Amino acid sequence: MSREYGLCLWSFGDISVEEKCKIAKEIGVDGVEVQGDLTQDPRELANLLSKYELKVLSVTPDNVDISSANEDTRLQAVQYFLDLLSWASALGANRICLHGDVGKTAGCGDLAKDWQLLVESSKTVMEKAEALHIEVVFEVLNRYENHQIVTGKEALSLIDAVNSPDLLVLLDAYHMNIEEADPIEALRNVGSKLGVYHVADSNRQAVGNGHSNIKGQIEALHEIGYTGPIIMEMVAEGPNPFTAVKGEDYLEVLTNYYKTSLEKLKAWDHSNVEV
Repeated sequence: MSREYGLCLWSFGDISVEEKCKIAKEIGVDGVEVQGDLTQDPRELANLLSKYELKVLSVTPDNVDISSANEDTRLQAVQYFLDLLSWASALGANRICLHGDVGKTAGCGDLAKDWQLLVESSKTVMEKAEALHIEVVFEVLNRYENHQIVTGKEALSLIDAVNSPDLLVLLDAYHMNIEEADPIEALRNVGSKLGVYHVADSNRQAVGNGHSNIKGQIEALHEIGYTGPIIMEMVAEGPNPFTAVKGEDYLEVLTNYYKTSLEKLKAWDHSNVEV
C-alpha cells in the first residue's frame, strides 16, 4: 500500500500560500489540504502546488451554514459549496470536505427540521459532486464546534439519508477524543465509509503530546482496509495558536510538531503493512 501523508495549510495562519507550501515541502509531506478560497485562481494555486511537488489531498471549506433555518443563509451556503466544487474541479482536486457551521452549537429548536435541512442541502451538493466525479467527505466535528454530526454513527446516518455513493466520512482524532467513547471502535464502525482521517493528539498538538492512542488508531486503519490519506491537522499551544509560544515562533513550534508526528505516523503505519 502506498500511503499519502499530508497536512492542513490553514494551520500555518496568516502567511502567503507560497510560504505555506514551502514549509509543507520542508516537512516532507506528499500533499496538503488546501483552503477553499474562491477568490484565489485555482489554476495559479495548482501551478504553485506543482512547483513544490505537493498533491491536493482535500479542500477545506469556508465556514457556512448549510442547515440554517434562515432560507437565504442556507441557500447562500449551498451555493458556496456548488461553486467550491467547480473551483476544486479547476484545481484538479478530487475531494472536498463538507461540514456544518463551526461555532453553531444549537439549532432552530426543532431537531427534525434541522436534520431535514442538513439532508436536503447535502443532497443538492452531492448531485453536483457526482456529476463532476468529486468525492465529498463529511467531517465529524465536536459539540463545541457544531450541534450536528459529532460521532461516526451520526455521520453514517447522514450518508444513509443522502444516499450518494460519493459521500464518505472524515474522522478526526482530535474531535473523536472529545465525542467518541472509543475512537478506535468508531474507526472500525465507520469502516469502508471512511474517506479521510485527520490526526492530532488530544490537545490538537503533536502526536505524543497528549493522551490519545494514535498508534491504536493507525492499527485500526489497517483493520478496516483504509487506503486513503493521513492528514495532520495540528496547532501550536496557547489560546491563540498563531502567536509566539513561550518565546518561540509559532511556525517553528508547529513545523516541529508536524515533523516529529510524521516520523511516528509513518513508523506505525509501515509496521502494520503485510510483507
